[in-house]
Amino acid sequence: MMHFNLIDEKWIPVKRRDGTPDVIRPWEMTEGLADNPVVSLNAPRPDFNGALIQFLIGLVQTTFAPANKIEWKRKLEGPPTPNRLKDAFRTVKHAFELGGDGSRFMQDFEMIEAKPKSIGFILIDTPGNKTRQDNTDHFVKRSSIHSFCPSCCATALFTMQTNSPAGGSGYRTSLRGGGPLTTLLLGDEQFNTLWHAIWLNVLDTPVFLNMCNSDKNKDADVFPWITHTRSSTTEQDMHPAQYFWAVPRRIKLNLDELSSGFCGLCNRKDERLITTYLEVNKGTEYQAPMKHPLSPFNGNTQKAVLTQPGGVSYRHWLGLIVNDPDGKREPSRVVHEFTSERQEGEWHLRLWAFGYDMDNMKARCWYDATMPLVTISSSARSDFERGVADLIKAAVEIVRNTRSAVRNAWFRRPGDVKGDTSFVDSTFWHETESSFYEASQSLKAALESGNDTADAKKEWHKVLCDEALRVFDANAWRGPIEEADPKRVVLARRDLQNYNHRKKIKGLLGFQVDEEISKIRKQRIRKSV
Repeated sequence: MMHFNLIDEKWIPVKRRDGTPDVIRPWEMTEGLADNPVVSLNAPRPDFNGALIQFLIGLVQTTFAPANKIEWKRKLEGPPTPNRLKDAFRTVKHAFELGGDGSRFMQDFEMIEAKPKSIGFILIDTPGNKTRQDNTDHFVKRSSIHSFCPSCCATALFTMQTNSPAGGSGYRTSLRGGGPLTTLLLGDEQFNTLWHAIWLNVLDTPVFLNMCNSDKNKDADVFPWITHTRSSTTEQDMHPAQYFWAVPRRIKLNLDELSSGFCGLCNRKDERLITTYLEVNKGTEYQAPMKHPLSPFNGNTQKAVLTQPGGVSYRHWLGLIVNDPDGKREPSRVVHEFTSERQEGEWHLRLWAFGYDMDNMKARCWYDATMPLVTISSSARSDFERGVADLIKAAVEIVRNTRSAVRNAWFRRPGDVKGDTSFVDSTFWHETESSFYEASQSLKAALESGNDTADAKKEWHKVLCDEALRVFDANAWRGPIEEADPKRVVLARRDLQNYNHRKKIKGLLGFQVDEEISKIRKQRIRKSV
Protein backbone atom coordinates (compact mmCIF):
# COMPACT_ATOMS: atom_id res chain seq x y z
CA MET A 1 0.00 0.00 0.00
CA MET A 2 1.36 3.42 -0.98
CA HIS A 3 2.17 5.93 1.76
CA PHE A 4 2.52 9.58 0.82
CA ASN A 5 2.16 12.10 3.63
CA LEU A 6 1.52 15.65 2.47
CA ILE A 7 3.32 17.16 5.46
CA ASP A 8 6.55 15.15 5.15
CA GLU A 9 6.89 14.62 1.39
CA LYS A 10 8.44 17.01 -1.10
CA TRP A 11 5.47 17.52 -3.43
CA ILE A 12 4.70 21.22 -3.90
CA PRO A 13 6.22 22.67 -7.11
CA VAL A 14 7.57 26.20 -6.63
CA LYS A 15 9.86 28.76 -8.20
CA ARG A 16 12.64 30.61 -6.40
CA ARG A 17 13.64 34.23 -6.86
CA ASP A 18 16.42 33.43 -9.34
CA GLY A 19 13.90 31.52 -11.50
CA THR A 20 15.03 28.07 -10.40
CA PRO A 21 12.18 25.53 -10.14
CA ASP A 22 12.04 23.45 -6.98
CA VAL A 23 9.80 20.98 -5.14
CA ILE A 24 9.33 21.54 -1.41
CA ARG A 25 7.57 20.21 1.66
CA PRO A 26 4.86 22.59 2.93
CA TRP A 27 6.96 23.75 5.87
CA GLU A 28 9.90 24.60 3.62
CA MET A 29 8.08 27.62 2.17
CA THR A 30 10.29 29.97 4.24
CA GLU A 31 13.54 28.19 3.41
CA GLY A 32 16.27 30.40 1.90
CA LEU A 33 14.58 33.72 2.67
CA ALA A 34 17.89 35.55 2.98
CA ASP A 35 19.39 34.56 -0.37
CA ASN A 36 16.98 32.76 -2.72
CA PRO A 37 13.44 32.56 -1.31
CA VAL A 38 10.44 30.77 -2.75
CA VAL A 39 8.43 33.45 -4.56
CA SER A 40 5.63 31.57 -6.31
CA LEU A 41 3.96 28.26 -6.97
CA ASN A 42 4.90 26.45 -10.17
CA ALA A 43 2.24 23.80 -10.81
CA PRO A 44 1.67 22.46 -14.34
CA ARG A 45 -1.82 24.02 -14.47
CA PRO A 46 -3.16 27.43 -13.32
CA ASP A 47 -6.07 25.86 -11.43
CA PHE A 48 -3.52 23.78 -9.51
CA ASN A 49 -1.71 26.96 -8.45
CA GLY A 50 -5.05 28.33 -7.25
CA ALA A 51 -5.70 25.15 -5.29
CA LEU A 52 -2.21 24.92 -3.79
CA ILE A 53 -2.23 28.48 -2.47
CA GLN A 54 -5.56 27.72 -0.74
CA PHE A 55 -4.15 24.46 0.61
CA LEU A 56 -1.22 26.30 2.18
CA ILE A 57 -3.37 29.13 3.51
CA GLY A 58 -5.70 26.55 5.05
CA LEU A 59 -2.80 24.65 6.58
CA VAL A 60 -1.32 27.78 8.14
CA GLN A 61 -4.74 29.03 9.29
CA THR A 62 -5.47 25.68 10.91
CA THR A 63 -2.17 25.18 12.74
CA PHE A 64 -0.28 28.49 12.91
CA ALA A 65 -2.75 31.38 12.98
CA PRO A 66 -1.70 34.62 14.73
CA ALA A 67 -3.19 35.43 18.11
CA ASN A 68 -3.79 39.07 17.19
CA LYS A 69 -2.97 41.88 14.77
CA ILE A 70 0.41 42.55 16.42
CA GLU A 71 1.60 38.98 15.94
CA TRP A 72 0.27 38.97 12.38
CA LYS A 73 2.28 42.05 11.45
CA ARG A 74 5.39 40.77 13.23
CA LYS A 75 5.40 37.51 11.27
CA LEU A 76 4.61 39.33 8.04
CA GLU A 77 7.80 41.32 8.45
CA GLY A 78 9.80 38.50 10.07
CA PRO A 79 8.65 35.08 8.76
CA PRO A 80 9.02 31.96 10.92
CA THR A 81 11.75 29.39 10.34
CA PRO A 82 10.99 26.15 8.48
CA ASN A 83 11.47 24.18 11.72
CA ARG A 84 8.87 26.32 13.48
CA LEU A 85 6.39 25.62 10.70
CA LYS A 86 7.29 21.92 10.70
CA ASP A 87 6.45 21.64 14.39
CA ALA A 88 3.06 23.27 13.79
CA PHE A 89 2.17 21.31 10.65
CA ARG A 90 3.10 17.95 12.15
CA THR A 91 0.35 18.34 14.75
CA VAL A 92 -2.10 17.45 11.94
CA LYS A 93 0.15 15.02 10.06
CA HIS A 94 -2.23 12.12 10.74
CA ALA A 95 -4.93 13.78 8.59
CA PHE A 96 -2.73 14.34 5.55
CA GLU A 97 -1.87 10.81 4.45
CA LEU A 98 -2.81 10.36 0.80
CA GLY A 99 -2.52 6.55 0.97
CA GLY A 100 -2.25 3.96 3.70
CA ASP A 101 -4.82 1.71 5.34
CA GLY A 102 -6.48 4.37 7.52
CA SER A 103 -8.28 7.57 6.66
CA ARG A 104 -6.93 9.26 3.56
CA PHE A 105 -6.63 12.94 2.74
CA MET A 106 -9.80 14.33 1.09
CA GLN A 107 -11.13 10.79 0.42
CA ASP A 108 -14.15 8.91 1.65
CA PHE A 109 -13.77 7.19 5.00
CA GLU A 110 -15.53 4.02 3.83
CA MET A 111 -14.72 1.47 1.15
CA ILE A 112 -16.40 2.40 -2.13
CA GLU A 113 -17.98 -0.06 -4.51
CA ALA A 114 -18.03 1.51 -7.97
CA LYS A 115 -16.68 1.12 -11.47
CA PRO A 116 -13.17 2.64 -11.65
CA LYS A 117 -12.83 5.91 -13.55
CA SER A 118 -9.74 7.04 -15.40
CA ILE A 119 -7.84 9.48 -13.21
CA GLY A 120 -8.14 12.13 -15.92
CA PHE A 121 -11.81 12.59 -15.04
CA ILE A 122 -10.85 14.09 -11.69
CA LEU A 123 -9.79 17.23 -13.57
CA ILE A 124 -12.65 19.74 -13.57
CA ASP A 125 -12.22 20.70 -17.23
CA THR A 126 -12.34 17.10 -18.48
CA PRO A 127 -15.59 16.60 -20.46
CA GLY A 128 -18.11 14.21 -18.92
CA ASN A 129 -19.46 11.02 -20.49
CA LYS A 130 -22.48 12.65 -22.14
CA THR A 131 -20.34 15.38 -23.70
CA ARG A 132 -17.96 12.75 -25.06
CA GLN A 133 -20.81 10.56 -26.35
CA ASP A 134 -22.44 13.54 -28.10
CA ASN A 135 -19.06 14.58 -29.49
CA THR A 136 -19.63 18.18 -28.30
CA ASP A 137 -16.25 18.65 -26.63
CA HIS A 138 -15.08 21.06 -29.33
CA PHE A 139 -13.30 23.56 -27.10
CA VAL A 140 -12.57 21.52 -23.97
CA LYS A 141 -11.03 18.34 -25.32
CA ARG A 142 -11.43 14.91 -23.85
CA SER A 143 -8.52 13.97 -21.65
CA SER A 144 -5.65 11.88 -22.91
CA ILE A 145 -4.05 11.93 -19.47
CA HIS A 146 -4.24 8.53 -17.84
CA SER A 147 -1.70 8.60 -14.99
CA PHE A 148 -0.85 11.08 -12.22
CA CYS A 149 2.09 11.12 -9.85
CA PRO A 150 1.11 11.39 -6.14
CA SER A 151 1.88 15.13 -6.12
CA CYS A 152 -0.38 15.95 -9.07
CA CYS A 153 -3.02 13.51 -7.83
CA ALA A 154 -3.18 15.17 -4.39
CA THR A 155 -3.47 18.60 -6.03
CA ALA A 156 -6.14 17.43 -8.49
CA LEU A 157 -8.12 15.87 -5.63
CA PHE A 158 -7.96 19.08 -3.58
CA THR A 159 -8.87 21.14 -6.67
CA MET A 160 -11.97 19.03 -7.27
CA GLN A 161 -13.17 19.10 -3.66
CA THR A 162 -12.57 22.86 -3.43
CA ASN A 163 -14.25 23.84 -6.71
CA SER A 164 -16.49 20.86 -7.47
CA PRO A 165 -19.27 21.63 -9.96
CA ALA A 166 -22.65 19.96 -10.20
CA GLY A 167 -22.15 16.34 -11.18
CA GLY A 168 -25.62 14.81 -11.36
CA SER A 169 -27.97 13.52 -8.69
CA GLY A 170 -26.22 13.42 -5.31
CA TYR A 171 -22.85 14.57 -6.68
CA ARG A 172 -22.43 17.70 -4.59
CA THR A 173 -20.98 21.06 -5.48
CA SER A 174 -18.21 22.49 -3.33
CA LEU A 175 -18.85 24.20 0.00
CA ARG A 176 -19.00 27.50 -1.93
CA GLY A 177 -20.97 26.17 -4.91
CA GLY A 178 -19.82 25.13 -8.37
CA GLY A 179 -16.96 27.30 -9.59
CA PRO A 180 -16.51 29.76 -6.69
CA LEU A 181 -14.55 32.99 -7.18
CA THR A 182 -11.54 33.18 -4.86
CA THR A 183 -10.02 36.56 -3.95
CA LEU A 184 -6.63 36.78 -2.28
CA LEU A 185 -4.23 39.55 -1.30
CA LEU A 186 -0.78 39.74 -2.90
CA GLY A 187 2.09 41.90 -1.69
CA ASP A 188 4.37 44.41 -3.39
CA GLU A 189 8.18 44.45 -3.53
CA GLN A 190 8.29 44.49 0.25
CA PHE A 191 6.13 41.38 0.66
CA ASN A 192 6.77 39.31 -2.44
CA THR A 193 7.57 35.76 -1.30
CA LEU A 194 5.26 32.77 -1.14
CA TRP A 195 5.15 33.15 2.62
CA HIS A 196 3.81 36.68 2.29
CA ALA A 197 1.16 35.57 -0.24
CA ILE A 198 -0.03 33.04 2.34
CA TRP A 199 0.27 35.12 5.51
CA LEU A 200 -1.56 38.12 4.02
CA ASN A 201 -4.61 35.84 3.75
CA VAL A 202 -4.52 34.28 7.22
CA LEU A 203 -6.97 35.70 9.78
CA ASP A 204 -6.29 36.39 13.45
CA THR A 205 -7.42 33.45 15.58
CA PRO A 206 -10.31 35.26 17.39
CA VAL A 207 -11.72 36.52 14.07
CA PHE A 208 -11.45 33.11 12.42
CA LEU A 209 -12.91 31.12 15.32
CA ASN A 210 -15.90 33.42 15.39
CA MET A 211 -16.88 32.51 11.82
CA CYS A 212 -18.42 29.09 12.55
CA ASN A 213 -18.79 26.96 15.66
CA SER A 214 -15.40 26.80 17.37
CA ASP A 215 -16.92 24.50 20.01
CA LYS A 216 -16.89 21.84 17.31
CA ASN A 217 -13.18 21.20 17.81
CA LYS A 218 -12.77 17.46 17.37
CA ASP A 219 -10.62 16.18 14.50
CA ALA A 220 -13.68 15.13 12.53
CA ASP A 221 -15.12 18.64 12.82
CA VAL A 222 -12.00 19.98 11.08
CA PHE A 223 -11.07 17.10 8.75
CA PRO A 224 -14.33 15.39 7.76
CA TRP A 225 -12.61 12.57 5.88
CA ILE A 226 -11.49 10.90 9.10
CA THR A 227 -15.04 9.78 9.88
CA HIS A 228 -18.22 8.65 8.13
CA THR A 229 -19.77 10.95 5.51
CA ARG A 230 -22.48 13.29 6.74
CA SER A 231 -25.46 13.91 4.47
CA SER A 232 -25.48 17.65 5.20
CA THR A 233 -23.56 20.25 7.19
CA THR A 234 -24.27 23.79 8.33
CA GLU A 235 -21.85 26.37 9.72
CA GLN A 236 -23.01 25.45 13.21
CA ASP A 237 -22.07 21.80 12.61
CA MET A 238 -18.40 22.43 11.85
CA HIS A 239 -15.20 24.07 12.99
CA PRO A 240 -14.28 27.08 10.78
CA ALA A 241 -11.17 25.26 9.53
CA GLN A 242 -13.50 22.95 7.61
CA TYR A 243 -14.01 25.85 5.19
CA PHE A 244 -10.65 24.78 3.76
CA TRP A 245 -11.04 21.01 4.18
CA ALA A 246 -14.59 20.37 3.00
CA VAL A 247 -15.23 17.10 1.13
CA PRO A 248 -18.51 17.31 -0.81
CA ARG A 249 -17.52 14.46 -3.17
CA ARG A 250 -17.17 10.79 -2.14
CA ILE A 251 -13.93 9.85 -3.88
CA LYS A 252 -11.40 7.10 -3.27
CA LEU A 253 -8.10 6.86 -5.14
CA ASN A 254 -7.34 3.35 -6.40
CA LEU A 255 -3.90 2.69 -4.92
CA ASP A 256 -3.93 -1.07 -5.47
CA GLU A 257 -2.98 -0.81 -9.13
CA LEU A 258 -0.05 1.60 -9.39
CA SER A 259 2.20 1.84 -12.43
CA SER A 260 5.56 3.36 -13.28
CA GLY A 261 6.47 5.90 -15.92
CA PHE A 262 5.99 9.62 -16.48
CA CYS A 263 3.20 11.67 -14.95
CA GLY A 264 0.71 12.86 -17.56
CA LEU A 265 0.66 16.35 -16.02
CA CYS A 266 4.10 17.31 -14.71
CA ASN A 267 6.04 14.76 -16.83
CA ARG A 268 8.16 13.69 -13.86
CA LYS A 269 9.15 10.02 -13.64
CA ASP A 270 7.57 8.14 -10.75
CA GLU A 271 7.15 4.52 -9.67
CA ARG A 272 3.77 5.24 -8.02
CA LEU A 273 1.57 6.54 -10.81
CA ILE A 274 -2.16 6.54 -10.02
CA THR A 275 -4.40 5.64 -12.96
CA THR A 276 -7.96 5.24 -11.60
CA TYR A 277 -10.26 6.32 -8.80
CA LEU A 278 -13.70 5.40 -7.48
CA GLU A 279 -16.62 7.74 -6.85
CA VAL A 280 -20.20 7.43 -5.63
CA ASN A 281 -22.93 9.99 -4.98
CA LYS A 282 -24.62 11.14 -1.76
CA GLY A 283 -21.72 13.21 -0.52
CA THR A 284 -21.98 16.01 2.03
CA GLU A 285 -24.25 18.91 1.15
CA TYR A 286 -22.92 22.16 2.63
CA GLN A 287 -25.96 24.31 3.31
CA ALA A 288 -26.01 28.07 2.82
CA PRO A 289 -24.95 30.38 4.24
CA MET A 290 -21.30 29.39 4.02
CA LYS A 291 -19.08 32.47 4.36
CA HIS A 292 -15.76 31.06 3.24
CA PRO A 293 -13.03 33.56 4.24
CA LEU A 294 -11.47 33.61 0.75
CA SER A 295 -14.61 34.32 -1.32
CA PRO A 296 -16.85 37.39 -1.67
CA PHE A 297 -20.37 36.78 -0.43
CA ASN A 298 -23.67 37.38 -2.22
CA GLY A 299 -26.24 38.70 0.22
CA ASN A 300 -29.15 37.94 -2.12
CA THR A 301 -28.38 34.25 -2.55
CA GLN A 302 -26.64 33.77 0.83
CA LYS A 303 -23.85 32.01 -1.07
CA ALA A 304 -20.32 32.71 -2.25
CA VAL A 305 -19.96 34.70 -5.46
CA LEU A 306 -19.35 32.37 -8.41
CA THR A 307 -16.99 33.05 -11.31
CA GLN A 308 -18.86 34.59 -14.24
CA PRO A 309 -18.23 34.86 -18.01
CA GLY A 310 -15.92 37.70 -18.96
CA GLY A 311 -13.52 37.34 -16.08
CA VAL A 312 -12.67 39.95 -13.46
CA SER A 313 -11.87 43.63 -14.03
CA TYR A 314 -12.36 46.95 -12.26
CA ARG A 315 -16.12 46.76 -12.79
CA HIS A 316 -16.10 44.13 -10.04
CA TRP A 317 -14.53 46.39 -7.41
CA LEU A 318 -17.94 46.74 -5.78
CA GLY A 319 -18.24 43.72 -3.53
CA LEU A 320 -14.74 42.39 -4.24
CA ILE A 321 -12.56 45.20 -2.88
CA VAL A 322 -14.94 47.84 -1.53
CA ASN A 323 -18.37 47.34 -0.03
CA ASP A 324 -21.31 47.36 -2.38
CA PRO A 325 -23.46 50.27 -1.13
CA ASP A 326 -26.58 48.45 -2.32
CA GLY A 327 -25.73 45.60 0.03
CA LYS A 328 -25.81 42.91 -2.64
CA ARG A 329 -22.22 41.76 -2.23
CA GLU A 330 -19.52 41.98 0.37
CA PRO A 331 -15.78 41.36 -0.02
CA SER A 332 -14.20 38.17 1.28
CA ARG A 333 -13.38 38.18 4.98
CA VAL A 334 -9.62 38.38 4.36
CA VAL A 335 -10.08 41.46 2.14
CA HIS A 336 -12.47 43.05 4.63
CA GLU A 337 -10.10 42.47 7.56
CA PHE A 338 -7.19 43.93 5.64
CA THR A 339 -8.97 47.08 4.43
CA SER A 340 -10.66 47.76 7.77
CA GLU A 341 -8.05 46.58 10.32
CA ARG A 342 -4.65 45.80 8.84
CA GLN A 343 -3.73 48.13 5.99
CA GLU A 344 -1.00 50.69 6.33
CA GLY A 345 -0.39 53.64 4.04
CA GLU A 346 2.99 52.59 2.70
CA TRP A 347 1.82 49.15 1.57
CA HIS A 348 0.89 48.61 -2.08
CA LEU A 349 -1.06 45.40 -2.50
CA ARG A 350 -2.99 43.69 -5.27
CA LEU A 351 -6.09 41.55 -5.38
CA TRP A 352 -5.71 38.14 -7.03
CA ALA A 353 -9.05 36.78 -8.26
CA PHE A 354 -9.48 33.39 -9.92
CA GLY A 355 -11.90 30.55 -10.49
CA TYR A 356 -13.73 28.32 -12.95
CA ASP A 357 -16.65 29.75 -14.87
CA MET A 358 -19.00 26.77 -14.88
CA ASP A 359 -22.07 26.08 -17.00
CA ASN A 360 -23.59 23.53 -14.66
CA MET A 361 -21.22 20.57 -15.15
CA LYS A 362 -19.16 22.11 -17.97
CA ALA A 363 -16.09 24.24 -17.41
CA ARG A 364 -16.35 27.16 -19.82
CA CYS A 365 -13.17 28.97 -18.79
CA TRP A 366 -10.58 29.42 -16.03
CA TYR A 367 -10.22 33.10 -15.15
CA ASP A 368 -7.18 34.47 -13.37
CA ALA A 369 -6.55 38.20 -12.86
CA THR A 370 -4.91 40.72 -10.54
CA MET A 371 -5.84 44.34 -9.85
CA PRO A 372 -4.46 47.09 -7.60
CA LEU A 373 -5.74 47.44 -4.05
CA VAL A 374 -5.92 51.10 -3.06
CA THR A 375 -5.14 51.69 0.61
CA ILE A 376 -6.72 54.73 2.23
CA SER A 377 -6.96 56.24 5.70
CA SER A 378 -9.82 55.03 7.87
CA SER A 379 -11.27 58.54 8.14
CA ALA A 380 -11.75 58.75 4.35
CA ARG A 381 -12.60 55.12 3.65
CA SER A 382 -16.40 55.32 3.63
CA ASP A 383 -16.36 58.39 1.35
CA PHE A 384 -13.85 56.66 -0.91
CA GLU A 385 -16.03 53.56 -1.20
CA ARG A 386 -19.04 55.69 -2.12
CA GLY A 387 -16.93 57.62 -4.64
CA VAL A 388 -15.65 54.44 -6.29
CA ALA A 389 -19.21 53.16 -6.44
CA ASP A 390 -20.16 56.36 -8.29
CA LEU A 391 -17.35 55.84 -10.82
CA ILE A 392 -18.36 52.26 -11.55
CA LYS A 393 -22.11 52.92 -11.68
CA ALA A 394 -21.57 55.66 -14.25
CA ALA A 395 -19.36 53.33 -16.31
CA VAL A 396 -21.99 50.55 -16.18
CA GLU A 397 -24.67 52.93 -17.44
CA ILE A 398 -22.52 54.30 -20.25
CA VAL A 399 -21.50 50.77 -21.33
CA ARG A 400 -25.17 49.81 -21.47
CA ASN A 401 -25.95 52.90 -23.50
CA THR A 402 -23.04 52.31 -25.88
CA ARG A 403 -24.15 48.74 -26.49
CA SER A 404 -27.67 49.97 -27.19
CA ALA A 405 -26.38 52.67 -29.56
CA VAL A 406 -24.44 50.10 -31.59
CA ARG A 407 -27.55 47.97 -31.96
CA ASN A 408 -29.59 51.03 -32.93
CA ALA A 409 -27.01 51.80 -35.62
CA TRP A 410 -27.13 48.24 -36.94
CA PHE A 411 -30.81 47.45 -37.02
CA ARG A 412 -34.02 49.25 -37.95
CA ARG A 413 -35.84 47.40 -35.15
CA PRO A 414 -33.03 46.38 -32.75
CA GLY A 415 -35.41 44.93 -30.17
CA ASP A 416 -36.58 42.27 -32.62
CA VAL A 417 -33.11 41.08 -33.61
CA LYS A 418 -30.73 38.90 -31.66
CA GLY A 419 -27.08 39.82 -32.01
CA ASP A 420 -23.97 39.37 -29.90
CA THR A 421 -22.70 42.78 -28.77
CA SER A 422 -20.72 41.51 -25.77
CA PHE A 423 -17.57 42.75 -27.53
CA VAL A 424 -18.72 46.30 -26.73
CA ASP A 425 -18.56 45.56 -23.01
CA SER A 426 -15.23 43.72 -23.11
CA THR A 427 -13.56 46.42 -25.24
CA PHE A 428 -14.94 49.25 -23.12
CA TRP A 429 -13.90 47.76 -19.78
CA HIS A 430 -10.45 46.85 -21.05
CA GLU A 431 -9.72 50.25 -22.61
CA THR A 432 -10.86 52.26 -19.57
CA GLU A 433 -9.20 50.11 -16.90
CA SER A 434 -5.97 52.07 -16.49
CA SER A 435 -7.95 55.35 -16.43
CA PHE A 436 -10.16 53.94 -13.67
CA TYR A 437 -7.17 53.28 -11.45
CA GLU A 438 -5.92 56.81 -12.12
CA ALA A 439 -9.37 58.17 -11.25
CA SER A 440 -9.50 56.16 -8.02
CA GLN A 441 -6.06 57.51 -7.03
CA SER A 442 -7.23 61.06 -7.78
CA LEU A 443 -10.33 60.40 -5.69
CA LYS A 444 -8.18 59.15 -2.83
CA ALA A 445 -5.85 62.15 -3.00
CA ALA A 446 -8.76 64.59 -2.96
CA LEU A 447 -10.44 62.93 0.00
CA GLU A 448 -7.28 62.63 2.10
CA SER A 449 -6.38 66.29 1.46
CA GLY A 450 -9.91 67.50 2.17
CA ASN A 451 -10.48 68.76 -1.38
CA ASP A 452 -13.56 68.47 -3.58
CA THR A 453 -13.76 65.26 -5.63
CA ALA A 454 -15.65 66.88 -8.51
CA ASP A 455 -12.57 67.33 -10.71
CA ALA A 456 -11.66 63.64 -10.46
CA LYS A 457 -15.22 62.62 -11.32
CA LYS A 458 -15.48 65.06 -14.23
CA GLU A 459 -12.25 63.75 -15.71
CA TRP A 460 -13.59 60.21 -15.38
CA HIS A 461 -16.83 61.27 -17.06
CA LYS A 462 -14.82 62.64 -19.99
CA VAL A 463 -12.90 59.35 -20.28
CA LEU A 464 -16.16 57.39 -20.36
CA CYS A 465 -17.77 59.65 -22.97
CA ASP A 466 -14.69 59.62 -25.21
CA GLU A 467 -14.39 55.84 -25.04
CA ALA A 468 -18.09 55.38 -25.74
CA LEU A 469 -17.73 57.36 -28.99
CA ARG A 470 -14.54 55.52 -29.92
CA VAL A 471 -16.19 52.11 -29.46
CA PHE A 472 -19.29 53.26 -31.34
CA ASP A 473 -17.30 54.67 -34.26
CA ALA A 474 -15.25 51.48 -34.51
CA ASN A 475 -18.34 49.27 -34.74
CA ALA A 476 -21.29 51.28 -36.04
CA TRP A 477 -20.69 50.28 -39.68
CA ARG A 478 -20.06 46.60 -38.97
CA GLY A 479 -23.71 45.56 -38.88
CA PRO A 480 -25.48 43.52 -41.57
CA ILE A 481 -25.05 45.11 -45.00
CA GLU A 482 -28.73 44.67 -45.85
CA GLU A 483 -29.64 46.72 -42.74
CA ALA A 484 -27.15 49.55 -43.39
CA ASP A 485 -28.58 53.08 -43.06
CA PRO A 486 -26.22 56.11 -42.76
CA LYS A 487 -28.96 58.32 -41.30
CA ARG A 488 -29.69 55.79 -38.57
CA VAL A 489 -25.99 55.61 -37.66
CA VAL A 490 -25.75 59.40 -37.37
CA LEU A 491 -28.86 59.57 -35.19
CA ALA A 492 -27.64 56.73 -32.96
CA ARG A 493 -24.33 58.54 -32.44
CA ARG A 494 -26.12 61.79 -31.58
CA ASP A 495 -28.38 60.02 -29.10
CA LEU A 496 -25.36 58.34 -27.53
CA GLN A 497 -23.67 61.69 -26.95
CA ASN A 498 -26.80 63.33 -25.61
CA TYR A 499 -27.59 60.51 -23.20
CA ASN A 500 -24.05 60.34 -21.82
CA HIS A 501 -24.18 64.07 -20.95
CA ARG A 502 -27.59 64.03 -19.31
CA LYS A 503 -28.34 64.58 -15.66
CA LYS A 504 -28.76 60.86 -14.98
CA ILE A 505 -25.08 60.08 -15.64
CA LYS A 506 -23.89 63.17 -13.81
CA GLY A 507 -26.21 62.34 -10.96
CA LEU A 508 -24.63 58.89 -10.68
CA LEU A 509 -21.24 60.61 -10.43
CA GLY A 510 -22.53 63.04 -7.82
CA PHE A 511 -22.00 66.29 -9.69
CA GLN A 512 -24.18 68.56 -11.80
CA VAL A 513 -23.34 71.08 -14.50
CA ASP A 514 -24.10 74.66 -13.49
CA GLU A 515 -27.58 75.25 -14.92
CA GLU A 516 -26.97 78.96 -15.48
CA ILE A 517 -23.87 78.32 -17.56
CA SER A 518 -25.77 75.74 -19.55
CA LYS A 519 -28.60 78.20 -20.23
CA ILE A 520 -26.17 80.92 -21.34
CA ARG A 521 -24.50 78.52 -23.76
CA LYS A 522 -27.86 77.55 -25.27
CA GLN A 523 -28.85 81.19 -25.66
CA ARG A 524 -25.58 81.98 -27.46
CA ILE A 525 -26.15 79.08 -29.85
CA ARG A 526 -29.67 80.30 -30.66
CA LYS A 527 -28.43 83.84 -31.34
CA SER A 528 -25.64 82.61 -33.59
CA VAL A 529 -28.15 80.57 -35.59
